[in-house]
Amino acid sequence: MSSPDVLSIDRLSKGLFVEYLGETTTDDLVVGMGDPPPACDRLWHGHPGVIWEPVPQHVQVTWVGLEDTVQSFGTGYSCNDHGLYGLGVITASDYEKRRRRVLAGQTPQD
Repeated sequence: MSSPDVLSIDRLSKGLFVEYLGETTTDDLVVGMGDPPPACDRLWHGHPGVIWEPVPQHVQVTWVGLEDTVQSFGTGYSCNDHGLYGLGVITASDYEKRRRRVLAGQTPQD
């Protein structure tokens, strides 16, 4: 497995395809009242998403299958002292392949 292409502050932009580089978790998958249940039950390591709010102090990502959960509308990512976010940049084709896998109930990567 190759090293991730880690997102840095100078590459931050709305619409950028990213992956979650943290540990797989089921924590904080809170859904707003009246919102539909999420299509998946966790944020996976390697989970695909798209940056929708590129504010440097609180980058927000719409995660596939978790669009109406706190992971997508409330959780933000701040850069560390080196200007890195703990998110990796992925290609559109990788995003689509991972999106299909997550929505099929599989891990994002083989």
